[in-house]
Amino acid sequence: MRHIKLKILVLIIAGVLIASCASPQKSKMRFYRGAQPPREYFGVIRSSPNEIEFQIRVEFAESHLYHLVLDGEVPIAEGWFPTVRLGATNAYSVTMKAKKGITFIPGKTYRLCIGRTSPDAVLVYSNSYNCLVDHEFILPEK
Repeated sequence: MRHIKLKILVLIIAGVLIASCASPQKSKMRFYRGAQPPREYFGVIRSSPNEIEFQIRVEFAESHLYHLVLDGEVPIAEGWFPTVRLGATNAYSVTMKAKKGITFIPGKTYRLCIGRTSPDAVLVYSNSYNCLVDHEFILPEK
């Protein structure tokens, strides 16, 4: 009887180990730098601890692109935004809200990464995300 219980226990443990190895693991995404237009093509119009508004003068063929603010390799704000340039400034603006529990810190260096799709869609088949445009910036002090 003990021998049968031991075999069952070993099979259960083996099954749990196999299941844990087979379940998808959330990989850390790597964000590869894309084109880096001149600094004059980007501006921070206003910022607060919870959001940043950018003015972007880069022209894209796509009408909507995925925008991310990265702290190192960690997205702290992201979303789909229209890229239609309007008005005399010949630019478009994007207001990005920080993720829950995150605050933007004045004087800190961040990256604005603009891509064709969301990192979650890429993560299905790769842990590498290619930014079409990449802009490193220091959040202005108040």
